[in-house]
Amino acid sequence: MRHTPNSKRGFTLLELMISATLGLIVIGGAVSLFTQALKATWMTSEKGELQQDFRAAASLMQRDISMAGAGSLGQQGMSTSAVGLPSGTGIKPVYPCSSTACNYVNGTSVAYPATSGAPYIYSIIPGPSLGIIVPGSGAGPTDILTINSADISLALNCYTAAIDPTGTVVTFQLPAGPPWPSTCILPTGVAAPQPLNAAVVGLQAGDVILFGTNAMGVVTSAVTTCAPTGTNTACYSVTFAATDVGKVNQPSATTGSLFQFVATGKPPSSPIPVTAVRLLEITYYLDISPSDGVTPRLMRLQNGKLPAPVAENVVNLQFTFNVNNNGTIVANQSTLPAGTTPAMITQVNISHMTMRSQLPGGSGYQGLDLQTSISARNLTSQQEYPISGSSY
Repeated sequence: MRHTPNSKRGFTLLELMISATLGLIVIGGAVSLFTQALKATWMTSEKGELQQDFRAAASLMQRDISMAGAGSLGQQGMSTSAVGLPSGTGIKPVYPCSSTACNYVNGTSVAYPATSGAPYIYSIIPGPSLGIIVPGSGAGPTDILTINSADISLALNCYTAAIDPTGTVVTFQLPAGPPWPSTCILPTGVAAPQPLNAAVVGLQAGDVILFGTNAMGVVTSAVTTCAPTGTNTACYSVTFAATDVGKVNQPSATTGSLFQFVATGKPPSSPIPVTAVRLLEITYYLDISPSDGVTPRLMRLQNGKLPAPVAENVVNLQFTFNVNNNGTIVANQSTLPAGTTPAMITQVNISHMTMRSQLPGGSGYQGLDLQTSISARNLTSQQEYPISGSSY
């Protein structure tokens, strides 16, 4: 009978090394796949966030730009999309302003465009290369853009305005109604004109008011009530002092002031009745977030309110314009051609609105660049069907 030796034995060193090597290869492949999946997930998340921010910012800008010159603005005198501002004192009216400052673009203010030496406010005001240079963006100076339209949320045109002989105080009185005056256009869902001292929708310091056809003023203090006269049912007193930060209220100006509006062909000792409308003056521009001193933001400034951020990490903002020059459309102009004015703009092109991701990730920042065109429908209509004898 043969004795069989014990055949049990362990792995050799060579077998262990081969197994460990194969295991490392499998683990390495798994790690690589996991890293790629993680990177793809991050990129998808960042792209989705950028697209969401793009849609929100683009939608707001498109709404504002398409409304340039809209509402009852044309009925009140900006049918050619321009109204003269005070001049003759050597003091230039400036923008964009809140109720306390006008230094939101590059730490300073911007003068309104001038024609033949006189400043004008237009439905669209281009601001090529007036904005900041975003550090690290590789782009040059950014653009700003200002849009003006009538504010239909406040039924100011239902009131009769009387400018006092000094051109610094205006009394608004509401006639009895309904029916309301023919100039009265009530916002949807509003049964009667709102009080002008209402907390939210009422007149506030910094609001820009267009009187009649060719006079502008900026509210400088809170609205106060007064005693109505005759059959009027409400009365409000509004101050337009020469202390507004944008220097629009200039009683001593030789042209364009509320005082001159009263004095021209009117009895100097009595108020002048006139209709009025509040404007929405909106400016878009880029700045750097003060919270970290690094993050670039798209900002929106409206009337006398403080600027509000629209989107973060916007590193470039550029506009071009289509201009109707006597029936000839000159397209994609970064600056207006000689002999034209902003009143001739019919289309705004966002040539670049560039955004980057919040974090750089493993392969750098993710980025998107928007290009789109927005028709200024009211200005286009005015160009196609001009009002006989109109001028700015």
